[in-house]
Amino acid sequence: MERAKKTLTHALIAFVLISIGFAIGKHSARSDRSLADPLIEQGDYLAVYYMHSTFRCVTCSTIEKMTLALLNKSYVQELADGRVRWRDVDFQEHEALAQQFKIISSCVVVAQIKNGAVADYKRLDEVWTLLNKPAEFDKYIGGAINAYLDRTGDRS
Repeated sequence: MERAKKTLTHALIAFVLISIGFAIGKHSARSDRSLADPLIEQGDYLAVYYMHSTFRCVTCSTIEKMTLALLNKSYVQELADGRVRWRDVDFQEHEALAQQFKIISSCVVVAQIKNGAVADYKRLDEVWTLLNKPAEFDKYIGGAINAYLDRTGDRS
């Protein structure tokens, strides 16, 4: 009887320890996945995000079109080889990324990605005030992009 109690006690202790280990492992795996944003791909590159709300007004759509037009005109090679990557992002759906960039309204964000993580970024809030000044708009966004490309030696 004493031996049966001892065996049962050891079995219960083993079960508890295995259960705790499984729970910790499961929680750790879930935490690691939640830190990785699906919009940030692995590698080193410059991400240009147009961060917008779910509802987009005409002005929001215009900012997106102007930014994309600049990229397609001035950064063709960088887009083609992946040194620059474009994403439009609903910041209401991707709250973690919005919090990381401190987004409060629609804007353009230029982010340096290193090893699949944001190393540095610049939020370009002035796109709203430069909307009716296309040359200044392009210079503003292009200047931010070029600063990162020049710093990393990725400018062609």
